[in-house]
Amino acid sequence: MDIITNDNLSIEVIKSKRRKTISIKISNGSVQIYVPDKFSNFRLEEIIKNRTSWIKKKLEESKLNISKPKEYINGEVFSYLGYDYQLKILQDIKPDVKINDGFLQVSTSKKFNKDSIKKILVKWYKARAIEILVEKTNRYANIIGVQPNTIAVRYYKSRWGQCSNIGNISYNWRILMAPNYIIDYVVVHELCHLIEHNHSKKYWNHVLNNYPDYKACHKWLKINGNNLNI
Repeated sequence: MDIITNDNLSIEVIKSKRRKTISIKISNGSVQIYVPDKFSNFRLEEIIKNRTSWIKKKLEESKLNISKPKEYINGEVFSYLGYDYQLKILQDIKPDVKINDGFLQVSTSKKFNKDSIKKILVKWYKARAIEILVEKTNRYANIIGVQPNTIAVRYYKSRWGQCSNIGNISYNWRILMAPNYIIDYVVVHELCHLIEHNHSKKYWNHVLNNYPDYKACHKWLKINGNNLNI
């Protein structure tokens, strides 16, 4: 459902039976408000009216938020499981990556440069991705009642996962930058292709049965997917 306010704001309303609280998401010039399934329209319009000034302010701020290529310097922000961490580069004998006290610490014995820091970070993300995605895939596979042939991580430019005709599932390692609930959705999405290898209504019913909030997750990726990069 979409609401057009007197200020010509277009706001998409997303209702969910699992949601207990209200939240407003502003990204790439669009506005979504997430509310519980039985939330009244009268109360919804009242909240939007009270928050219109704040929404307009955030929309203006988002126009200035132009994505820039990573420089791989101290203080730069990188995401991991939906949380943002500042990069801290340290010199050490052994290359390593740790999350410590709000920082993503990268240790390297080489001279600090973009290529070496990026290489270390990509290797770390891939290692964490295979570890986390194998665990999540096996857990949801037991719930859904399917079994993939193999599980792997790769780099894809415009997709978050793939399920082959013989049951090999591969994920885009960049999904590890998204929140856990988004990662779970991607896992369920690919596992349901083991039942229906298409995007038919029957397929989406399987996704719905195993992940009721899938539409919100799908939309989140469409809005935020381009920012999941290093």
